[in-house]
Amino acid sequence: MPLPVALSLVDVTVRYAERVALESVSLDVRRGEIVGLLGPNGSGKSTTLAVAAGILEPACGVVTVEGRTREADPGAFAIRVGLVPQEPAVYDELTAAQNLTFFGELYGLCGSDLRRRVSQTLARVKLSDRAQHRVSTFSGGMKQRLNLAAALLHDPPVLLLDEPTASLDPASRDALFADLTRFRDDGHAILLTTHHIDEAESGCDRIAVLEKGKLVASGAPSELLRAKSTERAVLYGHLRSRPPKYLERAIRRRLGAGVELEITGRRLRLAADTSERLGEALATLLAEGIELEACRTPAGTLERVLRAEECGAGEHP
Repeated sequence: MPLPVALSLVDVTVRYAERVALESVSLDVRRGEIVGLLGPNGSGKSTTLAVAAGILEPACGVVTVEGRTREADPGAFAIRVGLVPQEPAVYDELTAAQNLTFFGELYGLCGSDLRRRVSQTLARVKLSDRAQHRVSTFSGGMKQRLNLAAALLHDPPVLLLDEPTASLDPASRDALFADLTRFRDDGHAILLTTHHIDEAESGCDRIAVLEKGKLVASGAPSELLRAKSTERAVLYGHLRSRPPKYLERAIRRRLGAGVELEITGRRLRLAADTSERLGEALATLLAEGIELEACRTPAGTLERVLRAEECGAGEHP
């Protein structure tokens, strides 16, 4: 029996002046599942999250959280949503416990109930031992976990995260997804945005793909693979440091046609028509002194499927 829908967007359209940011987007997120909202920069991911959180009012369409709309009952709507922004919204000069106490008071919590929730929530994100430490001493991954704790403090059924792993190293990213998996199993409905296909494929139960404000594909990774199967060799990596631009250009020339190299910050994506070509391309990178802290190849060919969907969306505006 399917779990109940916690978050529902029906025919949501958002306009900024003359530009349409979202066009008739419909999406459900159920309790006990993680849905990844995937798409390139400017596709409408953050706008969708802002609408779902009640921060942004759509031009048309309906957004409900457990059957409640923001227009009918703003307070009941807001208390059922926890939003984790991309940049940690915590205060460096306060301790972890003081930060959560501050946010808890904003939610109307007080007294022993607030103290209990602060303690329990710090334990949920494995920061109990840092409760009395100033956030200025935290690593990026620890700050993001505290950011997550602030959104979980009032135990909302719906959790929204905007590119939560954007500034995290591989170990911190894996730890965050382990946390999200536990929260999903506790019955939360989780919607997160990302533009990393490997992250969505490995960490999400369902994927919704946005392209230029339109929902162009939706389903479990395995369903999307069955719908369109094709061959492509892909490798994802995390660089020890980003190479200088001149070296990056020289490597691209050496790789030649048929091989794609994308570097975003310290993230790397390498793709080729065959696994042999991919191996040769990787050898070229290593020979040029590119150092990888971690790398992996996806189990399936979801990247090719989704890129085909994006191309199709572009052909039919």
